[in-house]
Amino acid sequence: MKENSLGYDSIETAQKEYWSKKRHPYVGGIELTEKCNLNCVHCYLQGLDKGSDMTTDEVLTAIDKLYEEGVLFLYFTGGEILSRKDFKTIYVYAKKKGFIIELLTNGTLITEDIIEIFNMYPPATVSISMYGKDNESYDKVTRTKGNFDKLTKGIKLLKDNGIHFEIKFIGVKENKGDYFAVKKIAEDYGAVFSSSFEMFPTLSGDNITLQHMLELEDIIEIEKKDEKSISLWANYKKFSNPFKDRCDVPLFLCDMAVSNFLIDHEGYINPCHKCRFKEFNIMYNSLSDAWKYYAKYREMKAPKTLKCLQCDYIMLCNPCLRVNYLNTGSYTEVPDIVCKLTKMRIGEFSKKCYDSYRIN
Repeated sequence: MKENSLGYDSIETAQKEYWSKKRHPYVGGIELTEKCNLNCVHCYLQGLDKGSDMTTDEVLTAIDKLYEEGVLFLYFTGGEILSRKDFKTIYVYAKKKGFIIELLTNGTLITEDIIEIFNMYPPATVSISMYGKDNESYDKVTRTKGNFDKLTKGIKLLKDNGIHFEIKFIGVKENKGDYFAVKKIAEDYGAVFSSSFEMFPTLSGDNITLQHMLELEDIIEIEKKDEKSISLWANYKKFSNPFKDRCDVPLFLCDMAVSNFLIDHEGYINPCHKCRFKEFNIMYNSLSDAWKYYAKYREMKAPKTLKCLQCDYIMLCNPCLRVNYLNTGSYTEVPDIVCKLTKMRIGEFSKKCYDSYRIN
């Protein structure tokens, strides 16, 4: 990777003022495998034709190519990344290349051997998905037995060795009452905490995952007791719609095909982790060629009939067009549940009892 001589005072400034404007793909993910030791009810990879994972040499070749293209941030995801026997080889190789690395894992396979490698070559962060506060709810979500104890052991190893990690809670019906308990676990370990409640179909378009989504009323009940959620939704008026009545609005308002990409477990280059296209493979094609091709998505314009463009809450709702497509078969047709949840949030958090959270 070439040394940055642009003179920006931080990576964040360079991202905003240079890389994003030039559509430089500086954040890359490699899906090391679709295989996992868990069987989560909400997994968006379930039901897919698994295919074959890239070999060790193929993954290392992919890393070399990303290095030559000037990718700075690299994350490894799955499936479960630690289920690969060659994980340590791959990870150390990428670290020696100089990438800033994030690891996405369920945390149940973290061992002393893994920690030894992390102590020698620390990751920027280890992002752990936590599916319950105890064995009972964790087993229901993951459809396995005994893995909660392995998870807590892994988290303790990270904490005891000073490895930076975060905990993300995925709220579903099976762990309905666990939000604040998991948040407390994160706080006790000094970990950053985040959460997600909204489900979307599998990448093959199967709605089986939606059967496990919390009832909308249950989501509101959690958020009205959480200060971070209250602060966000109570200030909804600050997030006005900049696209209302404008012409020539881009179809994709996210950063798809701007800066982030994912190489799936077979080597295919995708403009985001939800968009899976088998058109360019890192073994045979360059990232730059794929990126030039994916520029077509940045040139697409939103139709005037897209109702999101007239919605006062678009900046809070932040609709994902790929989620639209997985739900409805159309990028521009929004699933009713998304709009309903946003309106319920506004209805609740516009009440006077939340006035003290509003920023003038």
